[in-house]
Amino acid sequence: MSARSAAGLPFASRSLADLAARHGGELRRGASGVVRRLVPVAEAGAGDLAPLLAARYVEEAAKAVSRGAQLLVEESLAARDDVAALAAWVHPYATWTMAELLDAADAPADDPVLGDDVSIAPGAIVLPRVRIGAHVRIGPGAVIGAPGFGFATGPNGKTRLVPHLGGVVLEDGVHVGPLCTIASGTLGPTILRRNVKLDAQVHVAHNVEIGDESILAAQCGLAGSVVVGRGCLLGGQVGVADHVRIGDRVRIAAKSGVIGDIPAGSTVAGYPAVDRHRWLRGLAELYRLVGRRSSVPPGGSFGPPGGEASLPPVPLMPRAPTVRPEAIIRRTSPMPGSGPRSGG
Repeated sequence: MSARSAAGLPFASRSLADLAARHGGELRRGASGVVRRLVPVAEAGAGDLAPLLAARYVEEAAKAVSRGAQLLVEESLAARDDVAALAAWVHPYATWTMAELLDAADAPADDPVLGDDVSIAPGAIVLPRVRIGAHVRIGPGAVIGAPGFGFATGPNGKTRLVPHLGGVVLEDGVHVGPLCTIASGTLGPTILRRNVKLDAQVHVAHNVEIGDESILAAQCGLAGSVVVGRGCLLGGQVGVADHVRIGDRVRIAAKSGVIGDIPAGSTVAGYPAVDRHRWLRGLAELYRLVGRRSSVPPGGSFGPPGGEASLPPVPLMPRAPTVRPEAIIRRTSPMPGSGPRSGG
């Protein structure tokens, strides 16, 4: 059984009618039935309650309904035609309600499970609900399995922490550098697949999944529910926004900011991250503009000769350094012998 197929948290069986009477909200389009687990929409089936809290998961929610799952839907999504057609428990504070249900979930704080030949350096903390495969290395000061940074806003503007009970899975061969933080998932685990390598001070938020053989350089940050494909390379200080999906074999230049999905095989750079060649052309054009402005003569004026409203002199800007834009980011082709191993 894969880590994702094991997602979901059981709770005492209740009918949707009972839950709506207790927690509020409205049952629409004949929603009814008994639910026993809270499960992400991608894995939900008969007897499961699946929260639909973001528009990008509507298609998966429809498939979950076809498998017999019940939906807990954020009211702001319910007006969409593709959502309005689904039987659902609609609630104005669906995330808050999910948090209340998680308070009663059957999720014991089991001790970590460690595979063969696991090395945990001094100062590292491995919390409950963490499963670690064989030949895993965890550096000093790393924290694995702390609650994710997820909060819900409820009635009267109150805010509360959403319980993160899904834990963390580190598969065989994972390397976690010093001072990394890997947050626990909410309904299912945060997952680092086989042979993933994290440099120092990398943050992996709740519900993230990183594919086999991917490598993240120092100080990268992945926000909640990001999916990184297999064999990806992320340069230092790359930031990825929540719910973004990055395809297999993607390369992201250092300091890039990723705010949208990236197709497999792409090489991107900049903020917002775009195709690397487009980014380099933009830098070259910027340097040309700076060069033109730095050529304005001292004391020059942009007003008409003898005019009364001449602008003050424009101070000279430092001339741009003589450097090829290609030198600003690291090579995108790995040096011989330095590339990631192919995934199996």
